[in-house]
Amino acid sequence: MKKNQKFIYVALVIVYILLSNSCSKRQADEIVPQTTNPGGGTSTVTYTNFTQALIQTKCAGCHGAGRSAASIWTFNGLASITSNETRIRRVVLETKSMPIGGSLTAAELASLKEWFDNKMPN
Repeated sequence: MKKNQKFIYVALVIVYILLSNSCSKRQADEIVPQTTNPGGGTSTVTYTNFTQALIQTKCAGCHGAGRSAASIWTFNGLASITSNETRIRRVVLETKSMPIGGSLTAAELASLKEWFDNKMPN
């Protein structure tokens, strides 16, 4: 390998490593709504008991302030979700193109859909 080729190869490997780590997500743990009913049963999905943790865990790695995908959409609380509801619904629930490099479980998708359908209760 020529010196220039070796330099380019090393540079590409470094860029790849940096980019792959910049959007790291903890995908293993399923996020489930926390019930507020001490007797059990199902509770309404809210931002506080589900959506905040889901977005923080599955989206903020890339869409948090100063992160690689923040120029597309920046997660900075409930207002950033409600003002981008249509876009988030489309890429997460309809096309399932987000999160890149991971996915949401069927239960997470159902809970997120329920939250949107119920007008995003806090």
